[in-house]
Amino acid sequence: MRIALCQIDTITGNIAANTRLIINELTAAARRGTPLAVFPEMTLTGYPPRDLLEYESFIARATEALEEVRSTCAELGVGAILGTLAPNTFGGKQPLLNAAAHIAPDGTLQFITKKLLPNYDVFDEHRYFRAAPPEAVSPLVVIPGAGPDGTDLRLGISVCEDIWNDNQFWKNDRLYEFDPIEALVQQGANVIINISASPFVIGKPARRLEMLRHTARRWNMPVLLVNQVGGCDQVVFDGGSCVVLPNGQMTAVAGWFRDVTVDWDTAESVQPVCAAAMVQGLEDDTAQVLAAIELGLRDYLGKTGFTQVLVGNSGGIDSAVVTALAVDALGAENVISVSMPGPFTSHETHADATALAANLGVRHFDIPIVEPFDAFKKVLGGNAAAPLISELFHGDPTGVSHLANENLQARLRGNILMWISNAIRNPLTMVLSTGNKSEVAVGYCTLYGDMCGGLSVISDVPKMMVYQLAALLNERLNNAIPQSVLDRAPSAELAPDQKDSDSLPPYPILDEIVRRYVEEREGAETIIAASVADRATVERTLRMIDRAEYKRAQAAPGIKVTSKAFGVGRRMPIARGKV
Repeated sequence: MRIALCQIDTITGNIAANTRLIINELTAAARRGTPLAVFPEMTLTGYPPRDLLEYESFIARATEALEEVRSTCAELGVGAILGTLAPNTFGGKQPLLNAAAHIAPDGTLQFITKKLLPNYDVFDEHRYFRAAPPEAVSPLVVIPGAGPDGTDLRLGISVCEDIWNDNQFWKNDRLYEFDPIEALVQQGANVIINISASPFVIGKPARRLEMLRHTARRWNMPVLLVNQVGGCDQVVFDGGSCVVLPNGQMTAVAGWFRDVTVDWDTAESVQPVCAAAMVQGLEDDTAQVLAAIELGLRDYLGKTGFTQVLVGNSGGIDSAVVTALAVDALGAENVISVSMPGPFTSHETHADATALAANLGVRHFDIPIVEPFDAFKKVLGGNAAAPLISELFHGDPTGVSHLANENLQARLRGNILMWISNAIRNPLTMVLSTGNKSEVAVGYCTLYGDMCGGLSVISDVPKMMVYQLAALLNERLNNAIPQSVLDRAPSAELAPDQKDSDSLPPYPILDEIVRRYVEEREGAETIIAASVADRATVERTLRMIDRAEYKRAQAAPGIKVTSKAFGVGRRMPIARGKV
């Protein structure tokens, strides 16, 4: 028997579009003679639908869509397993269950409900769903004579988190007492199917695959995973759908970061070529991060109606990487570069910005900000008698913080970029902000200036990984990023001879402090004890991170690639008193 693994890119909240995708896949499966198609978690609604689940009209549309899919299955004579909503039949406050719907080729429908609801990081399922209790038996899907040697296939269906709680694999890291997979095996399953919406995090694809292999070996049966692929706002799903055989080898692999469907013949042995393709590159974190960001960028634009991006190209490493990855993801014809040299911009960085744009083949505009900057300074306080200087600073211009004029330059640039974005009526053009995780962490960025944008593509990428991305992009794009950009000491160039190191610890040290504090949730004493930096540096850096919370609350959404990103999944109070 052939089973289709439909690794599709759904649009969260767009039930009509998702239904069309499902019906197209069912129709194609029928043409191929594949009698069962398996789809990811929450396929009809897209995952995660968040507070759309609080609208009765949305739930009603999902119910209608499931009926449309059921009718299609009956018409085509094809079965389906797909993620959807189900009414809560177990009692309690929440009206919904997260469920897998099994639709038989004759249109018969049954629900298999999710038992383990994640409520950490980006997940918030207890807000919307009731967990099916352990004693609720999940029905097996039995297909007579479809197994090897004419035996019956007894499919045990689980939903995402349900497969992430094996006591042998996770040991002391288990989050739940109950193991739904063990229960399915005890009921007589001989194939485990898991429909999933498992987001990308550095290192997670390899760990997920390791877990699937363990599960297949432990229970001596095939494990079939169909995972969502594509971007949903700040989260990217990497796919990685496959079948793992009882010996731990793979077959019917769909690969990473792409919308694809593959068929598994239940009598088929491992395909070594495709299995090798599945594991290739799993140890290369940089390549995975780049793939995730580019998929997230493409989907964010496509699902919001934008087709073109605009980047403030300063000649520095961050804007160079953002411009280059935008070209790699979208094509040079869909990227506009804008250089805005100011009073402290060096000839070298200005030349590098121009060279980068030429190397990438993007449209490039040069808009100096020296004149508007001087005009603003004159308006705001050109002499001691100016009202602002006279009344706020008692006629002493030296009382003005140096940050005011530095940030004024960044805000002028932000205004220019946003004006261009607004001025282009067609195609819709989005500004990409260029701040990296290290700078965003400590607030080394300007509200309404370099933080302007509709998407912050590298805001979860530490500074040193930005250089790794640059090296990988140069391999792909014929060394488009000039070597001088990679060699130059980072600088915002908002003051004479300014260097990032004047205000921040060296980036390797800063990155490690940020990783430990934000991702590992370590406190100052633990970080100091690990000899990352001296006490003064660690404590000062943590204060900067905490104080910058108000800035991050106003930042553009960023694409999550680490275990704890600023934005989705990290909920910190802003007004915590003096730190």
